[in-house]
Amino acid sequence: MSGLAALAVVQSVTAYAEPANADIWIGFHNSDDGFLLDSETGKAWMTGVCLKELAPATQSGTLWTSHNVELVSVGRGMALLEQRFELELNPANPQILVESAGRGGVQSFDAVMDDACRESGLCTALVARQVPCDD
Repeated sequence: MSGLAALAVVQSVTAYAEPANADIWIGFHNSDDGFLLDSETGKAWMTGVCLKELAPATQSGTLWTSHNVELVSVGRGMALLEQRFELELNPANPQILVESAGRGGVQSFDAVMDDACRESGLCTALVARQVPCDD
């Protein structure tokens, strides 16, 4: 059993190290809430109170899409939460689109973008201080 526990710790440390490879952050004005993206691998994370790993994103031009399905706790029960996050990385007009059928359909938000994650700025600070969410 201790071998499995050690493997789980190693995997979680490795998984958490991956946000350091992110090269783009897109999020909401005056907030840590947003998304980190590694444009080489498509790995994506939601930022905010904690860092939540998302399904890998796929690219179509300047649009990156991550489709996520997960079981979440609702009161004493569980529910299926399906969301699609579309990250429009056009520097002239960055936007975040969130589609969740159970939450009113598509919502669009103006966003800010930082593509200097490996140099300085908000993205670098977020990578350094975000802690993984408890799943």
